Amino acid sequence: MQTLAKWPSPSELSFSDRRDAQVGVPNSKEYFQSVLAWAKENGAEEYYLVPLEEWVPSSKLLSTLPSYPVLTQVEFPNSITFSYMLPPVLFGNKLCFWTSEGNSLTDSYIHVLEKIERSEEHLSKILETELHSIPKIVWKEEEKHSNSLLLERKLWGKKENGKRYSSSFSLAKAFFVGSLTDIREIGEYELVSESSSDLEEAIQKFVYKRADSKYFSVLSALGKIESENRFVFKPKIYFSFGLQLLILSSILAEAYEELVSRWIEERPQYKDALNKLKEWTEKEFHPKTELGMEAIFEEKVIHLLDKYSGRSDRFLLKRLEQEYSHSQKDLSEHFQLRKKEIEEKLIPDLLSQVDSHSKLSFPEELRSEWENLGKTLQVRLENLLLERKNLPNPEQKGNGKTPESWNVLIGQRSD
Repeated sequence: MQTLAKWPSPSELSFSDRRDAQVGVPNSKEYFQSVLAWAKENGAEEYYLVPLEEWVPSSKLLSTLPSYPVLTQVEFPNSITFSYMLPPVLFGNKLCFWTSEGNSLTDSYIHVLEKIERSEEHLSKILETELHSIPKIVWKEEEKHSNSLLLERKLWGKKENGKRYSSSFSLAKAFFVGSLTDIREIGEYELVSESSSDLEEAIQKFVYKRADSKYFSVLSALGKIESENRFVFKPKIYFSFGLQLLILSSILAEAYEELVSRWIEERPQYKDALNKLKEWTEKEFHPKTELGMEAIFEEKVIHLLDKYSGRSDRFLLKRLEQEYSHSQKDLSEHFQLRKKEIEEKLIPDLLSQVDSHSKLSFPEELRSEWENLGKTLQVRLENLLLERKNLPNPEQKGNGKTPESWNVLIGQRSD
């Protein structure tokens, strides 16, 4: 359900100071009632309890789930465990609360980010200085997109050369907002630094070099653009933005962990930190080969995601099957709509023009131009018939379990 959405900011919700001491989340009943009050003020009529693994929910999914009227006083569903990893989201008049058993892509992503944060905290303790080296994300989209979520929520930072640039998002917020954005609108996204010290900048240089050298083929498959000083991607439209960020963040987590390991092993003095980081960065080198989709299926990548997301179920392979099914369905719908457009609009319009052309005649000095126009109309008609003939059969299906099946699907995409 990639449509404009609303979610409450903390200032729009009202809680007491009662919180769960262990996990630091709001009291569940207060959270539930406060969100319902906010949603009612914003036009909500019904709410759903949606499993977090269904993020982002489709209209078809919601039609299969029970819905409940939005009332300011309603009995709290005691049997439900809310997830607080994402805020409740209002799609039109439909409010979604998230529930979770801890095995969704979102759970995995947040787990990876926690690993990155712990590595940075460890470095801060070793160096006895507070660090803020974790990159943020900025993306750009065509300014002509008037239904942009960036505009709706005032989340854009600037406009330049016909492009709209998002605000600088943390990795967590980029996942949330990016998932709600049609991925075809995100032309590029970039890891950006807000480092305020030479040490933080040097740490980022090592992390980027490590990520780029060890996982070059994977990053290339995710759309990384070759750039000397920038970490820029053109996102792949056949993967969800969430999966792309999960793979990227896992690669960053490995780089941060490697840096901590080296620091513990060699224990350089603080005064030597910059030189040591430069030395490690320069030595970080691995052969760069582009493997295409095969890179995503490598065992080291499967293990990488399981390791940093705290799993042991080869989650990447399972998720690739889900993403394949969704992308194939999207492609089939695209072909069906294109076929319908050709049969019901484009060809009839051209036939009408051809018929009109055959009924008119012009003086000798214009006859040649008129005949050329007729040939042009005929060529257009032939091209449309050829396109219709060559549209792939939407019933042809792969399984998404192999790079080969993905390559066939990708080869069919024209957008």
